[in-house]
Amino acid sequence: MQKRPFNQVKILYETDRLKLEIEFETIFLKDKLTGEILMEDDFYGDPSCGLIDKNNEWAIVAGEHLTIWTPKKWKRIDDENLKWIHSIRTKNLKMVEVLTDPWSGNSAIWEINVQTFAFKKIRDYNDNRGQEYSDNMTW
Repeated sequence: MQKRPFNQVKILYETDRLKLEIEFETIFLKDKLTGEILMEDDFYGDPSCGLIDKNNEWAIVAGEHLTIWTPKKWKRIDDENLKWIHSIRTKNLKMVEVLTDPWSGNSAIWEINVQTFAFKKIRDYNDNRGQEYSDNMTW
């Protein structure tokens, strides 16, 4: 992973209207039209992944914890089971799946409802145990 100079902004994800920006362990969800900051959250280390709904109805960002934003509210989820998230993928308009650290003994795939913030474990994930680290992987 290439290091960036201190306080340099990195775009984690963006749509036509919204963007997730990282600036030294802090995530900002910004409205690209107005410049308004819709959400700000601090992480231990930079967030590892993020997604924004194609209709700009929700955003999710993850790393050592998980944060979900909707136009009406946002929530930080600090649950021991959802620590050190490696990847996020869209399941449908209201659901995403997250993969926790695929090289740990507690790795699992979780399903999260981006409207209710409810989450449940789908299954344990052992496919990468004993393998070398990779930023990009199929799960």
